Amino acid sequence: MSEARSKVAVLRCEDYSGEHVCEVMKKGIDLIGGIGSFAGPADNILVKPNFLHSAEESKAVTTNPSVIKGMLRILSEAGYRKVKYGDSPGMGSCRDAAAALGLTDGLYGASIADMDEAVSVDFPQGRTARQFWFTREITEADCVIDLCKMKTHALERITGAVKNAYGFVCGRHKAAGHVKYPDDVSFAKMLTDIHRAVKPRLHIMDGIVAMEGNGPSSGDPVKMNVMLFSADPVALDTVFCWLVDLDPMLVPTNYQGQIAGIGTCKEENIEVVTLTDDDREETLSREELFRRMGNPGFNVPRDGGGSFLSLFSGAVKKLSRPRIDTSRCVHCGICVGHCPVPGGAVHFDNGRDKPPVYDYTRCIRCYCCQELCPAEAIRKSIL
Repeated sequence: MSEARSKVAVLRCEDYSGEHVCEVMKKGIDLIGGIGSFAGPADNILVKPNFLHSAEESKAVTTNPSVIKGMLRILSEAGYRKVKYGDSPGMGSCRDAAAALGLTDGLYGASIADMDEAVSVDFPQGRTARQFWFTREITEADCVIDLCKMKTHALERITGAVKNAYGFVCGRHKAAGHVKYPDDVSFAKMLTDIHRAVKPRLHIMDGIVAMEGNGPSSGDPVKMNVMLFSADPVALDTVFCWLVDLDPMLVPTNYQGQIAGIGTCKEENIEVVTLTDDDREETLSREELFRRMGNPGFNVPRDGGGSFLSLFSGAVKKLSRPRIDTSRCVHCGICVGHCPVPGGAVHFDNGRDKPPVYDYTRCIRCYCCQELCPAEAIRKSIL
């Protein structure tokens, strides 16, 4: 008996004008069943964007505000009244991140979620993680809608629907997670346990302007002109990989997600659909999708890693390390203050007037420092 196919809708969207984005989102959601197939009229709904930290819209660090507004508008027009939106950033607050994007309380009747209160949640059936410190808003939501961003990621190669679930963990508890699950494979397994615990219902990826290179916060914005829609987070991330000519099996969240049963990364089990110019549904092969909408020059590592080398992930990890570009470092100390390793693996050994220095014997290569560096001065380096 063949496995059921996961449907991923891919639609072109060339800019962030509000009406255009909202119309594309309506069509994309309708292609995979319509909003009523994901949320009930009495549900408490949490719309969860990617608010990595407070950042300007133009940096492509966060889910674009037009996409967030589009989702809130769709829910409002469909009659949903118990809607909140928010994320738990690794640095700063949800409200600060929203304010940086010009977002406020009351947008289309939705309020900004309070993502600061942590609640301990046991998950004994976890493959790797059996307890989480989720934000209370996550535990009280009946329906979670994931608005992820199309970006590269130093640890997992890409960040998309699966990785965006780490925002369910209350911000001040995230560092402990990086210490407990320090390599790409164990971290990916933990993320799949989060998905199994929370069960987000709908995943929408903002790929209108994506981030390539030194992601997820210090990379370069790049036009991809697409939005992706699916109930399957692994299939959605797999199609992201197809669009940028990256082997999906090089992404730990893909193959670990399939093993965990939260989705599929098998090409034969994914159906990609789009709309013709006259709004008829059309099925695309992987090759045709890439021919029409792909970007072969997208800057993402395409060598090594993956399911085979994950057997030696400890050895592979030691070949990479974060490095500080001293010409860009502003000596702010965020990398020092946010290192999750007890006692720290990066310090101002030469004084605050000099860039910090890593102790690579202590560094766990989680790249929290790289994610949070406001000067974009830290990069992943291979020995």
